[in-house]
Amino acid sequence: MHNEYNTRQTLIQRIQANHDERSWDEFVRIYRPYIYAIIRNMNVSADDVDDLVQQVCLKVWKNIAGMELTATHRFRSWLSSVTINCTRDYFRKSARDAARVEKAADEESLNYLRSVDEPEIGRIAQREWEIHLTNLALENIEPLFIPQTIEVFMLSLEGMSVKDIAEKTRLSLNAVYYQKNRFKRRLVQEIAHLRDELE
Repeated sequence: MHNEYNTRQTLIQRIQANHDERSWDEFVRIYRPYIYAIIRNMNVSADDVDDLVQQVCLKVWKNIAGMELTATHRFRSWLSSVTINCTRDYFRKSARDAARVEKAADEESLNYLRSVDEPEIGRIAQREWEIHLTNLALENIEPLFIPQTIEVFMLSLEGMSVKDIAEKTRLSLNAVYYQKNRFKRRLVQEIAHLRDELE
């Protein structure tokens, strides 16, 4: 297991207690891709995404000291709420700016804000979190496997049959099954670990 992933509460508590730069850098490295993905999925223009990610990070930085984690109030839920609220503020500001030039009715961001309901935003946040956890888990476990095992697993994800993978990699069918299942088991364990650590 990578030492860089301290427990979620330890990382959050360090930030809450000290606001130290090292902990914050670790926080940004772990959570920034997730924040970015939610914002992009809410149809924020590509030109504005990075600024909005920075706004979310700033809001988290300012408010994390007062946030309390409980069994029912998980950090990931709080973070997605902050991200969604900042994005909504962005849309509202865009709509106000558009109204100043008398085109609010045609403003794409305003129409999008009206059309997206709470369950859809929640689904976006949940889907992006699952993708984010999987990518982090893959990054963590890849050094533990030889390239051939990783290739076998990735080919299986692309929908290639065991027989075709065996032909492509020149492995036996049993070797393909073994390598694919070994990698998958370790990936599932790492995702579960990260879910406990980061949510």
